[in-house]
Amino acid sequence: MNLTAISTLLIENKTFANPRRIALLNAIDSTGSISQGAKEAGISYKAAFDAVKDMNHLAGEPLVSSEKGGKGGGGAELTRFGKRLVQMYQLLNQIQDMGLKALNDDSAPLDSLLGVMSRFSLQTSARNQFFGHISHIERHDLHDVVTIAITPTHAIQAKITHGSTVKLQLEENKDVVALIKGPAVTVCSEGNLIHGKRDRFDNQLLGTITTLVQDMKSTEVTISLTENIAICALVDNHDLMEENLRVGMEIYALFHSNRVTIATMC
Repeated sequence: MNLTAISTLLIENKTFANPRRIALLNAIDSTGSISQGAKEAGISYKAAFDAVKDMNHLAGEPLVSSEKGGKGGGGAELTRFGKRLVQMYQLLNQIQDMGLKALNDDSAPLDSLLGVMSRFSLQTSARNQFFGHISHIERHDLHDVVTIAITPTHAIQAKITHGSTVKLQLEENKDVVALIKGPAVTVCSEGNLIHGKRDRFDNQLLGTITTLVQDMKSTEVTISLTENIAICALVDNHDLMEENLRVGMEIYALFHSNRVTIATMC
């Protein structure tokens, strides 16, 4: 389904901004002239002049400031508010595009803006990025342990300072994104519990290996938790000497709760 969306902004049920008017503002900004901007936008000078006049009136402040022609010639430029309107309109288009992508992706959570952003827009240096909601907070004086449900059967624990809990306004059922760097994750198979290795990690996610990429020093292990969710571990080859890894085998992804970063929208 190939959907498109067009944003029209109204003030008192009157058209304030739409794609045509935003294109005109962009053209005025690039040419420094209403007349040249009108030509670039493909409209008449009168239509451009009337549109600018109407937007200035509806906004209650000018979007375009202009000077009459003279010895040095006339000119026009966007005011600070005009430039911010153009930027905001571009932001609306990005949000709309994400919403349309989410509609065509059954795994995208349409009930959460953060969930859509984390899937289609949020970029971080962390190899692993999981959207979920807080199911429990164990509060302490200096630090809190936050449990994040990422699937009905998988949860991640994050140990953060109590001050961060307050700053982020964390509470049960709040949507969050958990971030874990690849080198923070190691692996261990069920049948190879080396010296109680699993017992040393408070996060243990069981999944199935889908890919193995190896160089001289490290191996990147991709572990599928569900059909649409996977976690990646970047493990030193020396640490894998006793593990006979292969695609399709079940394995635990292990990481400490203090290596989990939480992001949210306040």
